[in-house]
Amino acid sequence: MTSAAQFTANAANAKLSTGPRTEEGKAASSQNALKHGLTAKTVLLPGEDEAEYQALKQQFFDFWKPVHVLDTQCVRNLVDTQWRINRCARLEVDALSKDEGPDYKALEIISKHEVRLKKLFTETLKLLHGYIKSRTEDEIRTKSQAMTIRQADKLRGRPTDFKALGFDFSVAEIDALLDFEDTFRRATEVVNTQNQWRQ
Repeated sequence: MTSAAQFTANAANAKLSTGPRTEEGKAASSQNALKHGLTAKTVLLPGEDEAEYQALKQQFFDFWKPVHVLDTQCVRNLVDTQWRINRCARLEVDALSKDEGPDYKALEIISKHEVRLKKLFTETLKLLHGYIKSRTEDEIRTKSQAMTIRQADKLRGRPTDFKALGFDFSVAEIDALLDFEDTFRRATEVVNTQNQWRQ
């Protein structure tokens, strides 16, 4: 059981442990979670180059060209995760180049976070590939259907109304695909004929 003296001492100690009181102390304390930035909720930390982050983001968006909201969110997550992975490399250099020697505890923390981030990147990339594959397969299927309908309408001499059929294609777009398919088929026949003569 706690004695009166111990209770009084504990109460006195508690008053001494109330955290920072000055504005400077509170500001410093609020940055404790950003010490290494590996668990920070914000992507950009104080001192990091926003222009460099925006350039990385632009490269990812230019490469993936997201179309729908799910694609866009995946690409944004990839950018943010890659930025954090790059931060791990910078922190590792800092931990290895300390005057008093390598900071092995920091290196261990960095390594664990890097593994977690790389796993997250791989999972997000797999998700994005799935979205793109599904959308591409749907687009190929619907374009093939539209091309068949257009060919049938042309043979019957009647107009095609893709909008009425629920397609999001124009007649000009499908006609261009049919022309390309026909040109490619004829080119293939020419090449095959030439190859047969050479044998």
